[in-house]
Amino acid sequence: MNITLDLRIGNEDGVHKLKDTISRLGPDAELTIIVDTMDAQSTDRLVEELLNHGFDYLPKVSDGTAYNIIAKRHLLQ
Repeated sequence: MNITLDLRIGNEDGVHKLKDTISRLGPDAELTIIVDTMDAQSTDRLVEELLNHGFDYLPKVSDGTAYNIIAKRHLLQ
């Protein structure tokens, strides 16, 4: 299952919204976080939250106006 969290418009506290979303994800869910390209350099707190909850992530510019972070939980062996 892939969940998309769009933090581009009118979201003043992306970390809080991310924490809430993570708490509802299952162990095999994939999360796509979308931020405005202008905010891409301020994603450190989002990435830190992902790492704290056991996610691997891949940053990706999608269309020049949006910056995506694709995250998936570490698989337990």
